[in-house]
Amino acid sequence: MDFLKNAKKIPALDWNITFFGSHEQAVDDNWIVPFEKHYAFECIYVLEGQELAKVYDNTYTLQTGDFLLVPPEFSHQVWSDHNLKYFCFHFDIDDPALKVQLIKGLNFHYPNDSQLTLSLKPHLLKLDSLASLSSFDFDTKMIIQIELSKILQIFYQATKTAQKNNATTSAEYARIMADFLKEALTNQVLSYVKNGYLPENDLIEVSSAIQKVGISAGYGFRIFKETFGISPREYLSKLKINEAKKLLSKPQYSINDIGEALGYKSVANFSRQFKRWTAISPSQFRKSGNSPKW
Repeated sequence: MDFLKNAKKIPALDWNITFFGSHEQAVDDNWIVPFEKHYAFECIYVLEGQELAKVYDNTYTLQTGDFLLVPPEFSHQVWSDHNLKYFCFHFDIDDPALKVQLIKGLNFHYPNDSQLTLSLKPHLLKLDSLASLSSFDFDTKMIIQIELSKILQIFYQATKTAQKNNATTSAEYARIMADFLKEALTNQVLSYVKNGYLPENDLIEVSSAIQKVGISAGYGFRIFKETFGISPREYLSKLKINEAKKLLSKPQYSINDIGEALGYKSVANFSRQFKRWTAISPSQFRKSGNSPKW
């Protein structure tokens, strides 16, 4: 008998949202940041003065109140033009569909009088007001999460309202591949937790994600990187990092169990890879009490 046959259900959430690198700074007119790129979105809000930003071959002049959004893996450079004071932060979310929608549906530069910037302004200023705090308790961290969630909602609504017609078949292929990798890794971990072991043929592979959409390996790797800025293997590594951090926050799982759940043949291999990702060992991460997500 189905006891939930007539139930109205709310979908389960299984994603990681990260928020980091947040700071406010006033800089000299000779201040310049070399070309760089990040694995996450970067948000820059000009509080005072003027800033110049170059994203690939396009240069933007940001006045007071302007907003800049740099997608993951986009090469960019910023420098001060005059009396610059700015607020900046990075965020990432492992929801493939939303990432594609934000990357494809949002511009880089939004002037201070644009609808998106006007909607973002109170939330950006709220986050900026926290930069002067000397410590961050649970309430403050919840405020950060709430404000970031509101910002993501504004981004999402903007991409729906100004729906661009450049959502290509290749982007949809990449999204399906990313969804497959995320779901397969989740199922792999759940299978280990339930059974205590992983059958060899249950280990997640990037090739399976490419086969899911029926395209060649070369084409699959290319369109995935064009869409997300990183290769499918790098994306899978990011998923494993997030999953490892979640599991390390739960003391009932040993480090050996976590490594096996993620598909590593030995705890040494897992520890070595985790340290390559985070610069600290799994045991150090667990002792530090780091939170895996907002």
